[in-house]
Parts: sequence; structure tokens; C-alpha cells
Amino acid sequence: MHGVLPILVAMLLLTFVSCEKDNDYRAPYIPDTPSDFSFTYDGTRGNVYVVQEHTKGTYGYPVVIMADGFSQTDIDNGEYQKAVDNAVKALTMQKPMKDLAEYLDIYSVVVASEHSGIDYTEHNTAFKTYLESKDNTNVIGDTAKIGGFTYCSLRNSKERLRNALTIMLLNSADYAGVTLMSLDTTVVDTIPQGWSLSYIPAYATISNGDNVFNELIMHEAVGHGIGKLGDEYWYNDTPKPEDISFYKQSRRFGWSINIKYFDNEETGSWDPLYLYKEDNVEKYYILRTQDAEDDVLVPFVDDSRYASEERKWIQGGYTFITLTDTWCGDEYEYTDEKGKTKDVKPNLCKSHFYRSSGVSMMGDVVNYVDLEFNILSRLAIYKRINKVANGAGWKYDYETFAKFDKGESTTKAANTFKKPSTSRQRTIKESEKQLTRPKIILQ
Repeated sequence: MHGVLPILVAMLLLTFVSCEKDNDYRAPYIPDTPSDFSFTYDGTRGNVYVVQEHTKGTYGYPVVIMADGFSQTDIDNGEYQKAVDNAVKALTMQKPMKDLAEYLDIYSVVVASEHSGIDYTEHNTAFKTYLESKDNTNVIGDTAKIGGFTYCSLRNSKERLRNALTIMLLNSADYAGVTLMSLDTTVVDTIPQGWSLSYIPAYATISNGDNVFNELIMHEAVGHGIGKLGDEYWYNDTPKPEDISFYKQSRRFGWSINIKYFDNEETGSWDPLYLYKEDNVEKYYILRTQDAEDDVLVPFVDDSRYASEERKWIQGGYTFITLTDTWCGDEYEYTDEKGKTKDVKPNLCKSHFYRSSGVSMMGDVVNYVDLEFNILSRLAIYKRINKVANGAGWKYDYETFAKFDKGESTTKAANTFKKPSTSRQRTIKESEKQLTRPKIILQ
């Protein structure tokens, strides 16, 4: 679902077989528009419905939503449409997406499967998706066919496909999900390019009964798929040389601006000098590199408009930290921005990788509620959507972004870190399965 060194998956060829236009089929509950159409690709029919056309921007940012494991009965009784509607709502429910919604072109592709439901066995579904294991959150599917359906849905436009986001909803309530991102080495004004595919169970639920579908849409589809962001959670694990090499390479492509790497893993280690007290509770903050030329956090550090938000690099991220004991011992206790308390011993933790805030949407989506995108995550999403939707003529300007990000018309909740009441915290009954790192699609 999240991750670091990706696993290479089957090559996606941009020379697809032709999309055969069909006579239109319409489910009775979906209103027609002049732009709706049908096609057959690889022997499977797809019915394309225009959910929304952009009202801002020159070209629009293409989002294609489809689902697997929904039978014709599921389509006819409205279950398919409910799943798509929930995805559309989740996609634009939070900053910066709620303020960028008018730049999106959103398409729903209705595809019937012979088998209803997705589980840990491959069945006769339209895209052959299934959950890999009860021990992880990986999803297997026919990536090339999904790419072909996206291509047909975008009226055979390779250029539109190149920067599209495809959300594949699974007829499952299991906690799972993964994002695949095409390895496009083109960078335009430091903004990454490339198609993304997010597999997300339509009814995803964790062990205590909480539904985490909205968080998965935000984290996977928006964070990884649109923003090309790195993960801000971490395991007790040491990066391999290839992990570090991939991070450095992908940063040159504009990926993971919310993560920073230091050659010396002792830099900014858990040092008591960086601890401070607030309301008699110890909280940890580690480092910011104010003099680094490549530090994208620097412009926000002295901007008073962002005084309510964290603007420091905090140790641990990109899934990596090295601990000498399970939580670094128990000498210090801190409570993070979401009210979660952990015991740590600062001088026993090391990491090359740092995240740009303590708790955010690109971190742990299981143990927290009311998650938000942090500054650099919002920046990456804003830049990517504007560049794709407006074309080569659009240029990033810091002051324009800050005014957009802090505008009076936007909700302030996403700009502040407020500790929720303990009743809003999740209490997980058991350890959740190991999260799956994103994969790279060769093209």
C-alpha cells in the first residue's frame, strides 16, 4: 500500500489494441450525457460515464474510476454506482483536493464480472484482481488490461493516459491496497509525470471495525497516485543500498518531496535537545535544514502563515528507522499531534530518512483518525494537478500557492494540528497486516 523500493511489474505498453466502439448500454440509474460511450477492449465491454468535466484549467486532470468483482446484478441494483460515488466523494473531501476539484475530469467505467466479490483467490472477474495474502495488503491484477481500459476511456489519448490516475475499486471489505506508478523520467519544472493505478477495496475495514476507505483513497490515490509522495511511516528496518539509490533517483524525477535523506544517519538523531514540553507532555521534534539548497521545506519555515503547522524534518520515514530496542526503550514518553502516546529512548534511534511532519495522511492510516495532508504533501498535489490541467504554460509561484493554501474560503482544519479527544482515537484489537510498498510500472 505504501512504500519505498518498488517491485517492478509487467511492462505497460502504450500501443494498445484498438478500442472497439459498441452500441451504448445504459444502466437505468445512471443519467446519460452526450459524452457517454461504450467500447470493447480485449473481449470485455466497458461503459463510460462522465461524472464531472473540469471547469478550471485548460485540459483537466483525468481520473478514471472502475471496479472489479461486481456482477451484472451488482450493477443493476446500484451497488457498483454506490462504490464509485463513495470514491468520488472521498477523492475531494479534504485540502487541497476540495479546492482543486474543479480541475478534475472524472470518468466512471462500468464493467461487469461473472464472479461477485474479491478475496484471496483469483476468480473469473473482469480484471483478475485478488488479494495476495492475509499477511500483507498487496493486490494482484491485470495491470495491462486496466491500462487499456483507461486508454479507451480517455478516447485513445496516450497523452491523457500518461498523467491519468486510475482507481480500481475491489468488491471487498478487507484491509488492503497498493499503488502502481509508471516510471516516467520526464520532469517538467521539478514536477513528476506518469500514470498511476491505485487498487483499493470499496469497503475496506480494519480489525476494530472502522472503515478506512476514505483514508486509503487519500493516501493511495491522491498522495501516491497524484502527488507521487513518499510514505511517512516507518518500520524498524535499515535501508539497503538499492533503497537509498532509488530514493535519490526518484527525487530527481520530482517524487517524494515530503521525505528527506541524510548521508549520515546520526544527523538529527533522537537528541533530548530537540524535546520540548507542551501541557506537561513531552513531544519530539528533530531537525530542519534551513541552509540546504535542496530543502523544499525552507520557504515555509519563516512564513508566519504556517506558524500553526510543523515545519521540521522528523526522524523516521520512507518506511525506515533503525532501533536498538522495540520503541527505542522507555526513557521518554511523548504524545504526538493526534494524541497517541509512545515511549521512546531518543539516543538509541538512527535513520537516514526523515518525514516533514509527525502525523499526516502519508503516515499511519490505521491508528489515527482525522488525518490531514501536511504542507509539502499539499504542495506536491497542488503542483501536479495544476501542471497537468493547465499545461506547459503554467508556472509554480510560492506566494500564489500560499494564498491558495491559506485562503479564507478554505477550511482551516487541514492547516492546523489539533489533538482530538481520546474517544476519536482508534484502538486496534490486533496488529494489522504488513503494509505493501508501491510498485513501479515500466513503460
